[in-house]
Amino acid sequence: MKNHNVIVGVFITAAIALFGAALFLIGNEHKAFRRHVVFYTNFQNVDSIPKGAKVRVDGMDAGEVESIQIPSSPSQKFRLKMNVEERLHGLIREDSFVTVETEGLVGDKFLLIQGGTDRAAEAAPETTLQGKEPFEIGKLLEQAQGIMNQAGTTITGLQATMKDVSGRLDTTLDTATGTIRNVNGLVLDVRKGKGTAGLLLEDPATAADVKQSIANVRQTTEKLNTTTTRVDNLVADVQNRQLVAKIDDTLVSAKSATQNLDQTSQQINTTLKSAFGEDQYGEDAGSNLQQSLTNLNQASGNLTDDTEALKHEFFFKGFFKHRGYDNLDDLPVEQYRAGEIFKKLPESRQWIAAPALFTTNQSGEEVLSMPGRQSIDQAVGQFKALYDKPLIVEGYASSGSPSEELVQSRRRAALVRNYLQLHFHLEPKDTGIIALSSTPPESAGKTTFDGVSLVSVGRDSK
Repeated sequence: MKNHNVIVGVFITAAIALFGAALFLIGNEHKAFRRHVVFYTNFQNVDSIPKGAKVRVDGMDAGEVESIQIPSSPSQKFRLKMNVEERLHGLIREDSFVTVETEGLVGDKFLLIQGGTDRAAEAAPETTLQGKEPFEIGKLLEQAQGIMNQAGTTITGLQATMKDVSGRLDTTLDTATGTIRNVNGLVLDVRKGKGTAGLLLEDPATAADVKQSIANVRQTTEKLNTTTTRVDNLVADVQNRQLVAKIDDTLVSAKSATQNLDQTSQQINTTLKSAFGEDQYGEDAGSNLQQSLTNLNQASGNLTDDTEALKHEFFFKGFFKHRGYDNLDDLPVEQYRAGEIFKKLPESRQWIAAPALFTTNQSGEEVLSMPGRQSIDQAVGQFKALYDKPLIVEGYASSGSPSEELVQSRRRAALVRNYLQLHFHLEPKDTGIIALSSTPPESAGKTTFDGVSLVSVGRDSK
């Protein structure tokens, strides 16, 4: 009994070992014990690819098709899930694509993953690779049949064209035959002495006249040769005296002088146009010169009286008291900031931001823009007594170093004042500018400002 149990145990152990070996061999054949990476691809036509079909990478067996998802509508594609051995993962890149291939001519279908390029990154697991639709023989035959039909139509048309060309060629040959016959008749008439050509050939008197004409031509040719010799001698004499070189030098000098004269004329014209052309306010040089002389005469004649009168104005009592400034531009900035007109903002003050006033020219400098001039016109329109009260133009600039802010704020105020004097004909004595960098009055509610502010002295706002 004991020996019987041992025999049964040995038999069972051997059976289990054989079963395990068979299972391992079957699994190894299907690569069941290897690690796989999952990829997907889409096809409009799976071309008889079944579930479990082989998957190859660059011709090497790499896995199998695990599943095929059927689309829900004709516009969608079949989605194939592929298990690929992980050891071939490095060959599959983001630019790899999948094709349907056949083993031999009539063998089984399988999926071939074309290896990508080194430039592309390695495709991540679960990536959907691009599928290249399988080639269909039926469509190729249909295309070939269509091409054959087109070729037949073309041959038929070519035959009709050849028939037409043949008919035209026959007509042309008939016409050429008639022309040759006419030429033969003309030659026969000439030989018989008919027409001008025949008369020239057959009439002895005409032949004599022709001979005499040829003799006259010979005589004329001899005289022409003699004249040519004399001209050659004359030309040689001119060359010996170097008259041609002197004439060439004279012409070159004249041409150079003409070019210099043209350049000088162009420079003079350019200078005159630049000097007498319109400025950025649309005024020509004559108007600006006349206005400047008028302002100069008025300023020279009235400077003393006007300055004395300004000292007693309400606004200037705070500025001109205990000092003798005759020019509004000479107002010290600190003294102006300490004045009442700066601390307590009058209703007539008009703020205009820099973007609404200025633009840059070709040299990169700020100039008044057309919208900026309109903004100044609108601001000045708020003053009731523009010509009765002094006008201060405050300039502000908030970019750059402190010195750059000061220079830019004064330049902006000067540009606006020049426009006011030219456009509204304001007296120079009644307009002043002050450069305040980037700091407006505290009562303005602004910590910084970039632009100009127009201040009309007096309570005359609308």
